[in-house]
Amino acid sequence: MFDPSIYRTLDAWSGLLVAWTAAFALWTLAKVLLRWSGREVSMSNHTILTELPGLPLQLLHTAGFVLALRAGDVLSSLLFAWWGPGYLITAALVLTRGERLDWTRPAPWTSWGCKLSYVIYMGIYLANGLWTLPFLFSLWIMNDQVRLAWFEGNADRTRRTTEDRWVPRILYPGLLLLPFVAPVPGGLAAGLLGLAQLALWLPGVARLLQDGRFWQRPDPRASHNLRDIVYLVGQSPEDRSPEDQSPRRPAIPTVGAPGEPVRTG
Repeated sequence: MFDPSIYRTLDAWSGLLVAWTAAFALWTLAKVLLRWSGREVSMSNHTILTELPGLPLQLLHTAGFVLALRAGDVLSSLLFAWWGPGYLITAALVLTRGERLDWTRPAPWTSWGCKLSYVIYMGIYLANGLWTLPFLFSLWIMNDQVRLAWFEGNADRTRRTTEDRWVPRILYPGLLLLPFVAPVPGGLAAGLLGLAQLALWLPGVARLLQDGRFWQRPDPRASHNLRDIVYLVGQSPEDRSPEDQSPRRPAIPTVGAPGEPVRTG
C-alpha cells in the first residue's frame, strides 16, 4: 500500500521536469513584466499550449501507474491513474470531442477527485522526505495561476477557495518556498523563481479584485482552460436555480468593454 520506493523513483526522475516547467514559468513571468510595464502583450490560451507545461508531469504519473501495477500496489495504481492516464484521457476527450461532451454530472466528482488526490500525494511525498515533486506541482500550478490572473482575468483557484473553503490550496503557493529549506534541483535559483511567481501572482489577483473581476466565473462553454471546462459546468449563474444562489456570496460581476462600468447580477 503506497509503496515508498515507487514515489522515490518518480521523485528521482523529476529533476529534468523542474527545468521544463521553469522554462515556461520564466516565459510567463517575462510576459507579465512586459504587460505591467504598459506594453501590449498577449499569451495564447489554446488548451494544448496551456496544458503543455504540465504534460511531462502527467506522463511521469502515467509511468508511476505502470510501476504501481507491476508492484501490485492497488491504492497507488488508483492514485496514479487519476493524475496520469486519467488526466491525459480527459484532455484528449476535451480536445477531440469538445462541445459534444456534457461534464455536468462528473464535474463534482472530478473536482473532489483532484482535491483529495493532491492532498494524498503531498502527504506521501513530504512524509518520505521527497521534495522535488511537491515543488514541481506548485511551480506548474502557480505558473498557470499567474497566466490566468494577468491574461485571462480569471482568479481561478483563489476564487474557488473563497467559494468552497478548500484550505489545502494554500499549499500551492506555500510549497514554492521549499528550495529554501529542502534540497530541490536548481537550489537557490528555483527558490527565487518561486518567489518571483508569488510576487507577480499576488498583484494579479489584487488587480482582479480592484477591477471587480475576481468573482467572475469563466463560461465553461467558451473557455479553453481545461479545469473550467470540466469543473464549472452547471455552476455558472445562469445554470443554477434561484434556490442554489447563496445570499452570502457576492454577486458575480460582468465586465463589459474597456471604459464601461462593471455590472453585477
